[in-house]
Amino acid sequence: MNEEETPIQWIEDIDKIAALISFTYRSVQKHFAKELALYHIGWGHFSILMSLYRQEGRSQDSLAQSRGFDKTMIAKSILKLEKEGIVYRITDPEDKRIKRLYLTEKGRKLKPEIRKIGFEMNSLLLKGFDSDELPSAIEIVRKIALNAAQL
Repeated sequence: MNEEETPIQWIEDIDKIAALISFTYRSVQKHFAKELALYHIGWGHFSILMSLYRQEGRSQDSLAQSRGFDKTMIAKSILKLEKEGIVYRITDPEDKRIKRLYLTEKGRKLKPEIRKIGFEMNSLLLKGFDSDELPSAIEIVRKIALNAAQL
């Protein structure tokens, strides 16, 4: 009888980093979709909000560049966040081509819940690591991300 391979079996057997990263990315996206559905936003919106929680007034273009997002994707995501009443845009007074992004009161009120979802995701991904392993794990993933940024 030919048994179906489970995701755990596949993960334990595969030795291709790109396949493991791809699986991790899809799993994270699915989890975020479920957790963020209550707020009518998705993974891309989460990343934008986390950036704005750190620094409001960023331009759409700088946000796209810093996160590696396509400008069209950022524009569509911002429209959705505006429609949900979470962010708003202001034209830069010194350069009319630049749109600066700001959180609404609703967006600011969401900060604890949105951040909690992010922290919980990190905790889930790092489950089973001891405190001695964490810095090495983060540095390895950072090196992979830096290599990917060069693609």
